[in-house]
Amino acid sequence: MSERFRLKILAADKVFYEGEAVSVTIPVVDGSMQILAHHEPMVVATIEGLVQLRVDEKQEYPLIGVAGLGFTEIGREEVVVLVDSIERPQDIDEARAREALARAQEQLLQDQSIQEYKVSKASVARAMLRLSAVGKQHHPLSPFDDSSFY
Repeated sequence: MSERFRLKILAADKVFYEGEAVSVTIPVVDGSMQILAHHEPMVVATIEGLVQLRVDEKQEYPLIGVAGLGFTEIGREEVVVLVDSIERPQDIDEARAREALARAQEQLLQDQSIQEYKVSKASVARAMLRLSAVGKQHHPLSPFDDSSFY
């Protein structure tokens, strides 16, 4: 039996997950970082990307969330992931995500300040991430239902 730790994944507007976990993988500046029980305590900045969560060692497919910017606090017995936004892939409206990508790409073509250009590039990246996640919903044969999420 794998060791577990207490995990909270919080967004500005909701509690995404709260419970025990075997592992959580978060997006960080230089790739991704997997956190297991008894990880060394630290605080890590997270970037936009996929958060992958395993609540059981026998779980074949991870539960996935598309997260925004934030940070993760790793303690001795608890991990807290704080992000500005997070959503399940099945909650993403693909048509709206495609529209957001088109708007962001159009904005990139406009005459902008350097700061506006960087914001537009970030918008394109976020829209592309959301679209790529639509196909990464957890497997329908996964032993976990959506009741783990709030």
